[in-house]
Amino acid sequence: MRIALAVPAYRQGINIHSAVAWMQDALTARELGWQPFPLWVDCSGIARARNVIVKTAEDAGARLLLMMDSDSFPDVQEGGLGHMWHVMQQESAAVVAAAFVTRNGSRVNCEPVKPGEVYEGEVGTAYMLIDLWRLRDLPRPWFVHQDTDDGLKVKCGEDVYFCRHAKAHGHRVIVNYALPTGHMDLKASRTFE
Repeated sequence: MRIALAVPAYRQGINIHSAVAWMQDALTARELGWQPFPLWVDCSGIARARNVIVKTAEDAGARLLLMMDSDSFPDVQEGGLGHMWHVMQQESAAVVAAAFVTRNGSRVNCEPVKPGEVYEGEVGTAYMLIDLWRLRDLPRPWFVHQDTDDGLKVKCGEDVYFCRHAKAHGHRVIVNYALPTGHMDLKASRTFE
């Protein structure tokens, strides 16, 4: 099985914590007998970058896609892929994503918020495992950023849109709040501090 390990950059470099996690996930993929395919996409527009990643992964023959933002990381020594794959299999899910503390540490990127649990919900794409085969019938585009009519506020981010879109077409989206994660800004914010 082929897995794309993707980092959307949005004109930024990758944090060292994220780079180490990316390497660890590649090693885990090999241990599972998979063929890891590293993928770095640097283009403007968050939704566009995520859609380009999906298309590139599919064109490369990947069955799975692990998307990790360049400033986010699973906060466990062995990386997060093994844990995410286990949850995906256990929950028969098309999508599993880890809960992350936002940049300023004031909130978490998922709804509902249930620390330490694994459950259905809506979650950001900072560290997300997608089964491309299960979602092969999902209409495109998958990631769409929606603003309010006056264009002054975000109505729905591309990640929440994707979760709602997948669920509306009968796919399970799982929030993995059991996996410790980190988010880099001026300092690391962690889910289990």
